[in-house]
Amino acid sequence: MKQAEESFFRQRQQLIISAAMSCFSRSGFHGASMADISRESGLGAGQIYRYFHSKEAIVSETITSIVRAWSAFLAEHLPQQHSTAAIIRSDSDFWHQWPLRERRLLLETYSEASRNERVRDILAQEEALLLTTLTSAFASRWPQLSSQQRLYRIQLMLLLVDGVACRAFGDENSLDDTELARINAILSQRIFC
Repeated sequence: MKQAEESFFRQRQQLIISAAMSCFSRSGFHGASMADISRESGLGAGQIYRYFHSKEAIVSETITSIVRAWSAFLAEHLPQQHSTAAIIRSDSDFWHQWPLRERRLLLETYSEASRNERVRDILAQEEALLLTTLTSAFASRWPQLSSQQRLYRIQLMLLLVDGVACRAFGDENSLDDTELARINAILSQRIFC
């Protein structure tokens, strides 16, 4: 019976987080209210408080969830990209695999990190794990590079991806194919030491 109760508890938490993600992607962490989350989840506020002691706990769990999903996405998809255009163009197949709701939540998370040390810590911890995973994944792709050169290259790729994530709702016509070719050439050289 205990296992069934724990399973039900986790299912309810996930229902609440899913509802919160929808609310937060529309209104932001500070714009969405507990009433919004209650309405979206179909649960009363009192029921929600059985699973999370505060809105801040829901925000924290949502941030953790989105950051882990983002890291898992990057760990799976970034090593498969062989072109800078694939990661810089927000209309590429790479980005179509990361849903718009999650893009909004990621942008909201980055914004929250600028004013919340706890969120910065969550991002830093997950990035450290991601770097370890990507370093291993890229070892076979760039065997000629030292581990430090590989790390620098991965960090540059992550900066590019984060930049695209942050400008996801901006001007799509600002990319130049010549500039993309130049960036690809830079990434293919052994200049990162």
